Amino acid sequence: MFTFIFHQLWNQRRQNGWIFLELLVAGFFLWTVIDPVAVLTANHRIDKGYNSDRLYLVEVGAYDATNGNYRAEADNDSLRKAAYERMARTLRELPEVGSFAIVYLQSIPNGVTWSGTQLFPDTAAVSRDNGFVHAQQYRFITGDGSNPFHTYGMKDALTGGDLKLPADPRDQVFISERLAQRLFGTSDVTGRKVYGGNRSELTVAGVFANFKHRDYEQPYPLAISLESEMRASRYMHWQYCFAIRLKDGVDAAAFERRFNDEVKPMLSMGNYYCDRLETFNRQSAIYAARSGVTNKLRLQYSLTGFTILCVFLGMVGTFWIRCNARRQEIGVMCSMGASRRTICRQFLIESWMLVTIAFIVVLPLLLHHAWINGFYVMEMNDEFVSDPAYWQNRFGAHFCIVSLLTYVLLLAVALIGTYIPVLRASRTRPAEALRDE
Repeated sequence: MFTFIFHQLWNQRRQNGWIFLELLVAGFFLWTVIDPVAVLTANHRIDKGYNSDRLYLVEVGAYDATNGNYRAEADNDSLRKAAYERMARTLRELPEVGSFAIVYLQSIPNGVTWSGTQLFPDTAAVSRDNGFVHAQQYRFITGDGSNPFHTYGMKDALTGGDLKLPADPRDQVFISERLAQRLFGTSDVTGRKVYGGNRSELTVAGVFANFKHRDYEQPYPLAISLESEMRASRYMHWQYCFAIRLKDGVDAAAFERRFNDEVKPMLSMGNYYCDRLETFNRQSAIYAARSGVTNKLRLQYSLTGFTILCVFLGMVGTFWIRCNARRQEIGVMCSMGASRRTICRQFLIESWMLVTIAFIVVLPLLLHHAWINGFYVMEMNDEFVSDPAYWQNRFGAHFCIVSLLTYVLLLAVALIGTYIPVLRASRTRPAEALRDE
């Protein structure tokens, strides 16, 4: 049957020429459109390393001398720190709050700020001033009841359990699993020494599961340093913010209403006030929109839809004309006892062979395009070293997966576009089909 259909396609190559060319162009274009969507989607599906459910960000603002609420007598370091501590206590004691953390602003996932550092695995690497691993840096506060690891929902990379805060956080660092692998080739490095960019010796207090700072990016090697208390300065509102996680069963909408009506006014202390309450999920959506990821996905989905529509209309039009032109053939098949299913199957196989041959022809062009121009890559820090554990970072796997997605989508649309006119033609009675001829 396949041999017969292949010969039939070859004999009708002039009639199939336009749809074949359309499939070639559509296959190439669709591949280039699907590639960014596949990469961004795969990155987004990587485990974030924290739990954003019921997790909120509380940012602080400050009145300056031009504001009517400014208090000159509160404009000193001791009163600034005291105001921040009272705000922290107020948030920690809210009945809806299950856990609470004081964090630096650059330690907020999907925040606008980013801080990096260098870590060396041994003193030899330090003395050579190379062999370092570039890492992102988070800074957490452990005083005033703050427990950032529990609030964020971060887990130990080896046990999957909770990370324990050290009694004395000085000269200690927590590192991500990816950073441990880059430094030592293993994740079991608790208690080992690393050296910072300032040549300071740090003890690894724990290794946590890979953590994503941006939801549509891949995990960057991350180092977390801890401080026992906040440092007073006139720029505290540019340094510190609060993270709170609601208890299980708390109505988030009711909490947000109560926070804005009752709690927010209570957080006006000294020259500080609560600037905003935002969920971590909403923070992610805001950053995705600001960074252009949202618009990028919308554009790619629109182009994908346009390509699919063109292929669909092309297949419907082509097979509509072909079915009308082959009504006698269909009538003969029906008169010989062929069922609608048999007729539809034959035309669908013709469509499948057209799509498959066209895609095989375009594959070398796609491979050349990928080799010369590369795949879509989410822009990250220049020091970022991609993790080969993810398929989107391996050339062969990346090309095969995107090509398979393109082929399956192209084939599905082509088969649907073929089935509609063929089903209509197969319902024609044999006598009518033969009489029309």
